[in-house]
Amino acid sequence: MPFTSDQAFELLEHAHASGRMPHALLITGAPECGTNHLALQLATLLCGAKADSMENLMHPNCRVVRPGSKIRTITINAIRSVEPFLTMCLPPGETRLVIVAEADRLSDDSANAFLKTLEEPPPQTLIVLVTELPSRLLPTIRSRCIRMDLVAPSMGERISEAQRRFLPAVRAALAKLGSDVAALALRSDFQELLTAERAEITDRITSALKTEAKNIAEGTDVRDWEAQQRDTTAAMIETEYLARRTQMLELLTLCLGQAVLAASHAPDVQPVVPEIEVVANKFSVANLMARMRAVDELQKDLSYNVQEALILDARFTQIIGTSPL
Repeated sequence: MPFTSDQAFELLEHAHASGRMPHALLITGAPECGTNHLALQLATLLCGAKADSMENLMHPNCRVVRPGSKIRTITINAIRSVEPFLTMCLPPGETRLVIVAEADRLSDDSANAFLKTLEEPPPQTLIVLVTELPSRLLPTIRSRCIRMDLVAPSMGERISEAQRRFLPAVRAALAKLGSDVAALALRSDFQELLTAERAEITDRITSALKTEAKNIAEGTDVRDWEAQQRDTTAAMIETEYLARRTQMLELLTLCLGQAVLAASHAPDVQPVVPEIEVVANKFSVANLMARMRAVDELQKDLSYNVQEALILDARFTQIIGTSPL
């Protein structure tokens, strides 16, 4: 079950007070859901540390591991740098905290090295992994953590930049919900935006790679180094692209979910866009929930090797078109 950041903190606060805090947490969700905020709240609860960002978290009992190079990977050296900290003796009643930000950026070597720490965690230690893409972590890492999936604190949540760019197309589709023409128009807009997103991500990451190549120690064959980084770079591009694609589809789920709440006369619904109220007055709860399920099915379809164009046509027709069934 997903929680808001505040709900998750209340549960963890209770676990801490009752002496049942786990040794490792996996906090998942987009940054807008408060994943980093929850990790910082734990730093305050367990160590008395106060900071408004990961970069500003400074406390003798806290360490933050995060991507450190321009191509944004967590290296094995970064993991090994916290080993002396983990072996340090603590006075009774104190806790040490290690936060791994953007944990999906762990390289294969660093992930395997980190797994050894999770298998035999030192006492008086909490390890927190924060990620938007938990599926990118090794299954053996995920299985050794208590997972907490976060959702936005309210239906009036902030949206990401990718969602902001997709929002005008979604609004146009909601205004004509029930139209197959609107469904095909939204599918077209979705694909065009994804193409632009991939191009931007590719340009930025490959540019960073070239800049880093210029800083390599003299005597290194830059061409060999770039060839070695090719697979890593491709994986990073794909990871960020898939995250943005997921965010765009989550925007559809958010809008339809708000429409379901409004159609059910739930209190305190704060629609992201005014078209949601119109949709809620026009369609039944069952119809809207069926459209939400179609978004979920599209997410599942896209995780497999499918004919993307055919799947998008079929699912967008169910999400926006004449019938969601």
